Amino acid sequence: MPGYLVRITLIVAFVQFINALEYMIFNPLFTWMAPTFQVPVSQAGYVTGVYTLASVIAGVSVWRWVGNVKPRRFLLCNMALLGGLTMMTLTTTRFDVLLFWRFLAGLVGGTTMGVGSSLLVNIMPPHLRPRALASTIAAFSLVSIVGMPTMLFLSAKIGWQIVPATIGGLCLIALPLIQLALPEQPIEASRQAGLRWSSSVLFYASGNALAQFSPMLIIPLLVPLLTVKMGASGDELPWLFFGGGVAGLCATKLTGKLCQHYSGYRISLLASLLFILSLSIAFTCNRGGALFMVLFLAAAYCRLVASSAVAMRFPADSARSGFTLLQNTLMSLSTAAAFLLSSWVLSVDGNGERAMQGILLLCALSALPLPWLLRVQEKRLATRAAG
Repeated sequence: MPGYLVRITLIVAFVQFINALEYMIFNPLFTWMAPTFQVPVSQAGYVTGVYTLASVIAGVSVWRWVGNVKPRRFLLCNMALLGGLTMMTLTTTRFDVLLFWRFLAGLVGGTTMGVGSSLLVNIMPPHLRPRALASTIAAFSLVSIVGMPTMLFLSAKIGWQIVPATIGGLCLIALPLIQLALPEQPIEASRQAGLRWSSSVLFYASGNALAQFSPMLIIPLLVPLLTVKMGASGDELPWLFFGGGVAGLCATKLTGKLCQHYSGYRISLLASLLFILSLSIAFTCNRGGALFMVLFLAAAYCRLVASSAVAMRFPADSARSGFTLLQNTLMSLSTAAAFLLSSWVLSVDGNGERAMQGILLLCALSALPLPWLLRVQEKRLATRAAG
């Protein structure tokens, strides 16, 4: 990959890293925040939920016309707003005001990732697009490996206030990088740049949501699954998550390269088999937490990259921002649905082993349709290209 493309990829990945960290950190961080806002730690779900709700509202509202804006200018504005809104959490000790600032941050953050990814993909030659896309997805793994452990360590040593301040600083650092290194892409006329709703748009945009749904079913019970079902100790948990994050990062980079040579269907089929194998380990074994985490996260990221690589072949470059934003919106809805379903099953059975096994079985069944979906998508794309 030429040097200038590497620089662009790294900067977009940095932007995605900041957005993912800003979204993911507030749930575990609320352990330290709760006394300041005089609410129980259990209220952390509202902080994450209001952000997700706002990102869905933003995605639904703007996906059709976001292709009419200049992506570099859009990223500059969004990163400046995101940094400022995140730092505004330092100005209040009222929980309702905190939720207000997180809602506004969700409106901004919910649109940034889609525009950043589409800018990167449009710049890349077609044969390099899967690798570039995998690099941006790898930013999520780096959040788990580096970002969140560092932020939580600083919170324990200094106080939770260091986290919004640091994220605000990272957003500030991103601004000159975006301005100096990212090219500004021309926009077409409004009618051409906008993305029109159709069943085909929904069909191709839904692949990532399907890939995301299965692993998100497990996330709410991951800690009790590892400790109660698989016998991991509290001291082992950080290393299990670190090892899983590293496996996810490696799998993401490898899948990006494999997508240049193999179909998304084949890659997703192998990844889905590994994914179901990891669930079978958790279902049948009382040990093996490390092997489960490595296979589970590696396969989950592999499935997501394969789905993304197929879907990005559908939209025209002028409509890519809106399409990617719609993808992210559907992924947020899928994540919310998975969390609600998993939480409901756990509440009915009182977090017992029977409930865990039921969710593991449901997770395995929900993983089966993705390879079939990608196969149909690739056949339709091939027919369109030939015609």
